[in-house]
Amino acid sequence: MIRRGHGRMRALTTAAAIVGAALVAALIWTHMAVPGPWRLDPTDPRVSLDDVEREVAQRYPVPDILPAKLAGMLATGKVVLFDVRTAEEFAAGHLPGAIRIEPGMGADEFLNLHSGRLAGPPVVFYCAVGVRSSQMMMRTLERIAPHAGGGIYNLRGGIFRWTSGGRALVKGDAPGQAHPFDENWGPLLRRSAAGP
Repeated sequence: MIRRGHGRMRALTTAAAIVGAALVAALIWTHMAVPGPWRLDPTDPRVSLDDVEREVAQRYPVPDILPAKLAGMLATGKVVLFDVRTAEEFAAGHLPGAIRIEPGMGADEFLNLHSGRLAGPPVVFYCAVGVRSSQMMMRTLERIAPHAGGGIYNLRGGIFRWTSGGRALVKGDAPGQAHPFDENWGPLLRRSAAGP
């Protein structure tokens, strides 16, 4: 009788340790995903797109893809693109074949609208510099990953990196602008387009 009780106590202690470790891991993951205020000022001439990309990757550790690899996938037609920006930004210029989704969309709404597109080729989310698309992935990845046969990626550096490499965007049938210039991100986009 004593042995049986001791075995149950050990099993309960082990279960509690596993649950405790899972809670600690969840807290660490949450802290990693949102590690405090944004540290970079895109209007500062010393801040580069590389700096922004590093901070985005640190804040939101999601799988990413470089523009050159995405360009190759686009050339073969084997990719599904989701533009995680506003309607105004999308109208200013977007990647060929991209489907615009609202930046705050949740996993259920996304799956209701787009689950049929996920089964085949890789899925790539993008935005201006990678923040909103990474946030979208962090929020929905667990739910949508089982539906995505080709994997899910974030375009590293977003449209800013895409266009800084001389790659075109579309606006209807004509080339578009990368992003509506604003007082915060416009200077970074202009510096990125000008090159080093």
